[in-house]
Amino acid sequence: MVENEILDPFAQYYISGEPDKAQKAHAWKTAIGLQKVDNLRTSEYLLKTAKDNIEGRINIAEAKQLIDSYYKQDRVKGVQKRTEEADKVAARITEILGEESFVFSPAQYISIHQRLFTGVYSHAGKIRDYNITKKEWVLNGASVTHGGALELNAILDYDFRTEKEFSYKGLSMSEIVNHLAKFISQLWQIHIFGEGNTKTTAVFLIKYLRSLGFNVTNDLFADNSWYFRNALVRANYSNLQNGVHETPTFLEKFLRNLLMGEDNELKNRYLHIDWQAETAHSPSKQDIQQDIDGKNRILSLLDEAKCTVKTRNNIMSLYDIFGKERIFGRTEVVNTLTITPSPASVLLKKMLKLGIIENVRGLRKGKYRFVVREA
Repeated sequence: MVENEILDPFAQYYISGEPDKAQKAHAWKTAIGLQKVDNLRTSEYLLKTAKDNIEGRINIAEAKQLIDSYYKQDRVKGVQKRTEEADKVAARITEILGEESFVFSPAQYISIHQRLFTGVYSHAGKIRDYNITKKEWVLNGASVTHGGALELNAILDYDFRTEKEFSYKGLSMSEIVNHLAKFISQLWQIHIFGEGNTKTTAVFLIKYLRSLGFNVTNDLFADNSWYFRNALVRANYSNLQNGVHETPTFLEKFLRNLLMGEDNELKNRYLHIDWQAETAHSPSKQDIQQDIDGKNRILSLLDEAKCTVKTRNNIMSLYDIFGKERIFGRTEVVNTLTITPSPASVLLKKMLKLGIIENVRGLRKGKYRFVVREA
């Protein structure tokens, strides 16, 4: 099996020449990738079920039923509840993305949440009646100001009505992207549900873009779902005292890649408010080149050590998040990769041994950063 088929279990279907299989594969990959917005991972059983659906051995309704039945068996009672959530929601996202039906309305938005999370959350499809805050990694634990419970219905109706009355006629693609970024960031900012807002918003956006005539079949949501969430956060957060301003720039880059085929750099650490404060600019050509050089150095060390694909992917995921700028420890590795402390410690020791990371002097033991220079 070639490397891209190992890294992407659905790669064979994109080039099979069978449009139906390719479409299903893209839907499954997007559905699985969207679980990363909550640091969730799907199971091997979900992957097997997905392939059975793509191959035509079962339909999507049967795939959902198999997943539901799987988690009723005694032998999987010990499986983490979050893995069960990821599997069930991924199957439901795939089903919705495979349907052509769509109505631009608040009811459709709420219906998507209900379909995704029935049996997962008690509040599936219900607008919250309490105020919330959400600690955000990209904001160092601060929260976006979300809609107040008493105003949610009115705000939701206003946003949908305003968008429905808006005309895209005569706009350039850049203007269209800028407007879409504004609409979708405002919709997400309301946060009308207690949980599951980002996945609901992402699925709704994909369906809405298709209704506007865009062919949204690439893997951008699958590969950059956490960036998408962090971009929504940065589009709705300001802290003038610390020089942080809400900006749609990151979300616009995501949408320009999605709709215009551009190749903007989508790195989560560039969104972090500390990185912004330290550099006070968007990534320069020098930043990007240093990032490429650092990544190539790490890859060469991993190749030399003949590391497994899983280890390789985990390390590159950490580099994507922390890069050369940010200091991290075992807790951050656990939270980022959704693993237990023991495997995280083993991974850190391996990275130290290979010279991929180094201890940070002047801080307590157990704090590291990536080594991007040649040893």
